Amino acid sequence: MFLLSFGKGKTEARLYSDYFCSACKTLEPNIEYLLADLVKRNIITITFIDTPLHKQSTLYARYFLYILNSKKEIGHALKARSALFEAAQQNIADKEKLEAFLASKKIKFKPFDPQPVFAMLQHYLRSDRIRATPTCVLINGDKKDFYQGGPNITKILESLK
Repeated sequence: MFLLSFGKGKTEARLYSDYFCSACKTLEPNIEYLLADLVKRNIITITFIDTPLHKQSTLYARYFLYILNSKKEIGHALKARSALFEAAQQNIADKEKLEAFLASKKIKFKPFDPQPVFAMLQHYLRSDRIRATPTCVLINGDKKDFYQGGPNITKILESLK
């Protein structure tokens, strides 16, 4: 999961989202600055977990991994997520068109076999019993709290500042 996690904070945050989820699309641009700040200040360790609720979600999750395999940095990850949300809004549904879209945004990617990462993602989805997006799970020591919906997630992340 090192590929999907950023920061060294004691609070672990797992952000579950789907690029085709309208609530996720609205939430992420509003919390980008907050996530970057919390990571930079070592308040949280954020893990982005793409949740396959739409039939094209797995393709997008695969390319997010490829993008991080090319460059693993929080700002780059947030830029990539923004581009993937934009591609989803345009209903880009095949590999070639998605690759062309990413190239137009000057986002590089480096393919690899993502199956081990997908297996770990499935483990998190099952253990956290994720049924809806967006969901944020905050883990601090033995305490695990769940927050759903953009306003609740934004509020709890802001409280960590």
